[in-house]
Amino acid sequence: MALTNDKEKIIDKIYHDPAGFGSKANTLKEAREKDKSITKEDVNEWFKKYVEQKTKHRGFNSFVAQEPYQEYQMDLVFFDSDSIAKIGLLMVDIFTKFMWVVPVKSKQIPDVLNSIKICLDKMGHKPKTLMSDNEGAFISNEVKKYLINENIKQITTLSHASFAERAIRTLKNMIYKRTEANKTEWYDELFAVLMTYNNKMVHNTTKMTPREAMKSTNSLSVKMNIELRAKNNRKYGVLSIGDKVKIFKKKIRWIKNALATGQRRFTKSKNNRTYRPRYVCVGRVS
Repeated sequence: MALTNDKEKIIDKIYHDPAGFGSKANTLKEAREKDKSITKEDVNEWFKKYVEQKTKHRGFNSFVAQEPYQEYQMDLVFFDSDSIAKIGLLMVDIFTKFMWVVPVKSKQIPDVLNSIKICLDKMGHKPKTLMSDNEGAFISNEVKKYLINENIKQITTLSHASFAERAIRTLKNMIYKRTEANKTEWYDELFAVLMTYNNKMVHNTTKMTPREAMKSTNSLSVKMNIELRAKNNRKYGVLSIGDKVKIFKKKIRWIKNALATGQRRFTKSKNNRTYRPRYVCVGRVS
């Protein structure tokens, strides 16, 4: 039986009562106290029409770069050290897995910017895109201006730069083994570790060393190996013109909000394409 206007009014009044805004089960219980004929299906239908359905997408889709230098990721590395130097800046090519690290004097903008310039030079080629988390120096106007002048697109994620995070774990593991054995500091072992990683270690994904993966003759093999290991099990619905969608935007630092990672806004789809940006969460509102 279809949801009648009378039932709809009862459910609506109960749900929007100051003591309401409860679950479907609680809404059904209170609605049946008003009208015994109201069923679970009636409440489900009302919720589907009037309450935002917060569906968590399951699974994970890997981003696969198409070529060397398409995207670098960077992050600050914090080392356990008795010396004043405790910070490094790591940069990694997500296609070849080639990595470089330079010490950073501090987290201040001039020091970080200088390290970015050195790291880009050591990487051997400018990337099309540079991704990072929202570390203060990374999103500063000085760094933004430099990247714009270098024609490098900057992407900032609200969570973590996953390839950089994984590279940091590998780097620390290699360095700490040597510092413990040799009683040295991390920066004493850094160059040897980078040479070993980039020139001798075969990466599980690319099936070759980062240095070998940089060769243009190996690009197709590298891409095929990455594709074979990529995950693609998160599914999205196709958007149509006029669909109401939910977007998450980076919050202003001094404003608290109801969501963990962004401010909620609603808008309508303006084209027929399925819009799936990499670093902005978009979903259709039922």
